[in-house]
Formats: sequence, C-alpha cells, structure tokens
Amino acid sequence: MVCGNIKNKLKGMRRLLKAFKTEIAPTKEQRVKIIRSIGVARFLYNQYIAYNRRLYKMYQRGQLDEKQKHFVTANDFDKYVNHELKIGLPWIDQCGSKTRKKALVNAEQAFRRFFDGVSGFPNFKKKANQDVKLYFPKNNTGDWKIWRHKLMIPTLKQVRLKEFGYLPVGAKVTNGTVAYVAGRFVKGTETSSTH
Repeated sequence: MVCGNIKNKLKGMRRLLKAFKTEIAPTKEQRVKIIRSIGVARFLYNQYIAYNRRLYKMYQRGQLDEKQKHFVTANDFDKYVNHELKIGLPWIDQCGSKTRKKALVNAEQAFRRFFDGVSGFPNFKKKANQDVKLYFPKNNTGDWKIWRHKLMIPTLKQVRLKEFGYLPVGAKVTNGTVAYVAGRFVKGTETSSTH
C-alpha cells in the first residue's frame, strides 16, 4: 500500500534538464590549466585513434584473425595510459582523470559509429580548429555551485562569469564542459530540476 502511494507521487514528478552556455573569465592560472588540459585530451584522443587505426589496418590485411583483438575499448586504452604511457609522458597528469576518460570514450564512440555504418572513419583532432571540450561531472555536492557572478567548477575552483545573472542561482548542476573557442572560454552547464 505504501509503495503504491510513493509510485503515484513519483509519476507526478519529472526531472527536467536545462542546458546553459555562457562565457567565463578565468584567471591566468585557470587559463593555463584549461589550455593544457584541452591539449592533453586532444593528444589522448589522437593516440587512441592512431592505435585503433593500426589494429584495424592489420585486421584488413589479414594479419589479425577474428579471434584476435582488432579494436581496443576506451577502458583498456585508459589502463594502457595509466600504466605505460604516463611513465614516459608525465605531463598527462596535468589533466583531470574524468576529462581524459571522456576524451577516450568520445573516440571509442566515433569508432563504434564507424563500425555501425553511421559515420565515416574517425579523424584526428587538429589544434587549429579544435572542438575538444573539458568534461566535469558532478561527483560530490560541493563540486558545482552557482552564484550570480561566478561558479564553482570541480578542478578549476571559482571562475568568474562574463554575464551576470544568466545562470540560475542555486540550481543543481549535473555536469558541464569548458571549451576554448575563437580565443574565448565558453562554459556549458546542464542543470536539473524536478517538477
């Protein structure tokens, strides 16, 4: 009887997601961290594409049979990055682990879309016209906070907004991204509310 009442109440409530995109004004240290992290994410994306491209070409030439692994998942490549690649390239640690993981997952999705026939073969990300974003999920309650003139981003801490009052103050943020587009730092935020 109690379970039925709770189910009826939950049916009436629904979760709404609303996305906001605004420009931020990071400090010099935050700018350096954002640009370095974007570079690391692009590097790992390209390394993943190159690694799987080699395996796929070996499979096409007949050097690998069906039983051998001709596609590496993002999880397996992340283990390779953590145990082998980071030893020779310690600057990979300058980027957050969630951002690195999201870059690899995006590269894996590009390959899966290619294998499903939805899109073409994945291309490398170029530095000149990049569309690499830093991904920041909400892990703890204090990770994301929105004030009228600034917001708290997990690894960047407090960042000033260029547009005051655009983001809803006190909204529950589920995740967000930071991108560097045309010399500007753009913040995309996804908020949730129940109605």
